[in-house]
Amino acid sequence: MPGVISFLSERAGQKDVWLVTPTGDERQLTRGPEDEYPGPASPNGRALLVISSTELQGQSFQQLRLVPLDGGPEVPLHLPRTRSRNASWSPDGAWLVAESDAKGFSDVVRLSPRAGMPELPLTQVAQGCFEPAVSPSGAEVAFACSSEEGDPEIYVAHADGTSPRRITTFYREDRTPQWSPDGQWLSFVSNREQRERVYRVRADGSELRALSGEAFAGDEREAAWSPDGQRLVYVSRLPEGKSRIWVVPAAGGAPQALTDGTHRDDMPAWSPDGKYLVFVSERDAEVDLYLMRADGTGQTRLTTAKGADWLPRWFVQR
Repeated sequence: MPGVISFLSERAGQKDVWLVTPTGDERQLTRGPEDEYPGPASPNGRALLVISSTELQGQSFQQLRLVPLDGGPEVPLHLPRTRSRNASWSPDGAWLVAESDAKGFSDVVRLSPRAGMPELPLTQVAQGCFEPAVSPSGAEVAFACSSEEGDPEIYVAHADGTSPRRITTFYREDRTPQWSPDGQWLSFVSNREQRERVYRVRADGSELRALSGEAFAGDEREAAWSPDGQRLVYVSRLPEGKSRIWVVPAAGGAPQALTDGTHRDDMPAWSPDGKYLVFVSERDAEVDLYLMRADGTGQTRLTTAKGADWLPRWFVQR
């Protein structure tokens, strides 16, 4: 199992970012005093985006910071603001996009990983735009944006924000777009059936369908494409706070349950080679990270410290 896993841990009484290898070797990356959340690693795997959150006079402020994994100094990418999250890197690591309220309620902005560089607003919509994702080629950015009708829809624009096109058109909420590795498809979550489901659509808006087909079981969320683009993993919410992890062929077919639904199992993330998944589970009365093969076998506990461990991201250090 290659790579390293970043995760959020509350073992020290606050939210800090830790790293763990698939063999269980851990180290603490951030140490507060503010709460800190792991974002995506840089494409070269040498630094991690971290979202710091600070309370000031009853209001929460967020800041994106680039934290080198070799112990170098952190790089703040902007001044603290009330919204700065959901970052996504360009494939060459030269820029990234994120949600921001620097100019309005919520816009998609383009940032540099170098301190002090100006931001480029990609959207300017009063009702807000959210959850940007850079395409694998770096040529386009997908995002959810409130439409003229007032409900979130999926849009795609050029990397500089020009030529936006609307991908979905429905009177309910479409959100959390994620690109397939080949850039031909987008997955997203919608409540268009009055329940949350994961859908797949071509980047031109054609061939939209629900991934789970007739096998719907509980609200669906947290979809993630496998590195080869052949499968998606997702989570279904179940009664009494339980949840279950599924995998489904991207081209269509019956979903396969990877966990048994008797606990809370969620937040799955693929290993870089697509052979394993890391996920969060409460099965041993603690919130910890677990590993399993991509077919659901070999489920083992990865973290064991007291205090919740969650929000895993798996990446390769180059």
